[in-house]
Amino acid sequence: MRHTLSTRLYFYAGQRQIARFAYSKNRLLGALRFCKLNFTYNRHSTNKIVLMKILLGSFLLLFSSVWATAQDNFITQTGKVHFFSKTPLEDIEATTQKAVAVLYTATKKVQAKIPIQSFEFKQRLMQEHFNENYMESDKYPYGSLDAVISEALDFTKDGEYDITLKGTLDIHGIKKPRDIKCKLTIANGVPQKATATFDVKLVEHKIKIPKAVILNIAEVITVDVDFNLVKYEKK
Repeated sequence: MRHTLSTRLYFYAGQRQIARFAYSKNRLLGALRFCKLNFTYNRHSTNKIVLMKILLGSFLLLFSSVWATAQDNFITQTGKVHFFSKTPLEDIEATTQKAVAVLYTATKKVQAKIPIQSFEFKQRLMQEHFNENYMESDKYPYGSLDAVISEALDFTKDGEYDITLKGTLDIHGIKKPRDIKCKLTIANGVPQKATATFDVKLVEHKIKIPKAVILNIAEVITVDVDFNLVKYEKK
């Protein structure tokens, strides 16, 4: 399952690189057409030199663009997500360390995906109820976030930064716009850690609680995440 999730997110990263590659390729083809036109009308050796220079410059631009894109992705495949529900009758909490996320520093885009069935509870019966009755994880197997960092940020400058993720939170098949406050730690010139704490209202995602246990589960769940990031290395 981890391989499938990471493959999907790498596919998203690949789509972005392909788009940039196509853009650079179009620029290269334009330069070629321009050079061919000039070369048709004037076959002097000077034009040959100009042609070679333009070709060389275009190829360098093309491959430097693709290389730069590949260096801009930072990922986690073992992101920790924990949630907590507190009521007078019972406290409920669960944790997973199977969240997958990608940070694209070139665009400030963030994508994260969590397999719902990977959450582990202290009580097995509670875990079954969570998946079967509340989250319907067979029907809605993932929770996800698709967002962009709102603030201007230098991802090479060390420090701990308060940032805002502005985007869409998808839980139980219901998408909601959210602004989520986070902390991003940059060390040794690269993003290394991201943490956040935020609340999720069950009613907003149409998560129904049976009346028999409605006093045992809070209407608002507190979620905290802890992601250690590494540079994505293409294998």
